[in-house]
Amino acid sequence: MNRVELKQKAKESLKGNYGKYIGTYFIYALLTGGIATLLLTIFQGIGIEENVATLIVGILEIVAASLLTLGYVSFALKIARNQEVSYNELFSKTSLWFTFIAVSLLIYIFTFLWALLFIIPGIIASYKYAMTYYIVLDNPDIDPLEAIRKSKEMMNGHKFELFTLHLSFLGWAILGVFTLGILYFWLIPYIDVTIANFYDSLKESSK
Repeated sequence: MNRVELKQKAKESLKGNYGKYIGTYFIYALLTGGIATLLLTIFQGIGIEENVATLIVGILEIVAASLLTLGYVSFALKIARNQEVSYNELFSKTSLWFTFIAVSLLIYIFTFLWALLFIIPGIIASYKYAMTYYIVLDNPDIDPLEAIRKSKEMMNGHKFELFTLHLSFLGWAILGVFTLGILYFWLIPYIDVTIANFYDSLKESSK
């Protein structure tokens, strides 16, 4: 699919699902950031040293994100595939916690090492690994290194396509600032499902 087709398919898949998607995103954001921010304020209010409070809250955020991120990505992927999905999807991938931690750590290390050469190789590296989480979702038993290898293979010759796809949302993102963020309730699901469509399109073409 080309960029226009990917976006159009995302709009069609999101019809009737926007409310559910926004609710899921709100729960995800609350559990991975909102509550942590509230705790930080409470800790500081009762006199816990700022460095200690920040460390505790940071750990809680990492744990929450590692437990829920694959569920959030799975939610977007199921919407893209026009499958039935509920809020419970957010909590459905906790069994993949170790795999998520492993691939996230490896991606961070590899991207960091490439970035040491210069910022451009680091950005390119991040696009190499962009399909890793989707691959893990479709192959729950996959080895973390194999998932990253498959992402690199899948993105070979397609990194610039994904870059331009991301870039095509820039105007909406800027406009969202002037709507006090309200536009993002429409934009975030639109982006997430479009990228999921990009993955499915690559997966289909690589068969």
